[in-house]
Amino acid sequence: MPNIFVDTDHNPKNKLYDGSKAGAAATKVEAKMQSVVKGVIGKTAGFTTTKDANSKGYIVRLEISKLTAANGKTDCKLSGSITRYPKGVTMSGAKGDEMVTTGWAGHGIADGTDDGALIFCVESVVEDMLKKNGIQAMRNDMLKR
Repeated sequence: MPNIFVDTDHNPKNKLYDGSKAGAAATKVEAKMQSVVKGVIGKTAGFTTTKDANSKGYIVRLEISKLTAANGKTDCKLSGSITRYPKGVTMSGAKGDEMVTTGWAGHGIADGTDDGALIFCVESVVEDMLKKNGIQAMRNDMLKR
């Protein structure tokens, strides 16, 4: 069985990572989300981020759903989804997302309220989300395809 492909390309037309709630740090946070996804996938046996003409796998989308920085702590909540790659054909004949996860979320708290604390919080939550149930969700779904 070929490696399971995970799309990590982040561009304005296909925004996979949304850190807009981080304000001025949004670009840094989005870059961190992407690097963590690439890192975890790259270290997981049976997965790859390298796309070829026959790639079959998943798209991981993540966003900061809630962010609070107060009293010396940064509290971040992330939500996300995993959809099949490539997009499937809907009943109307158009290509559309086929959901693998619903209600996928994670939460973390970091010491400090600066950008470094925010990035650390996001990094740990993304890694936790992927390792605790994201990887397994993709493996289980691939068996059905």
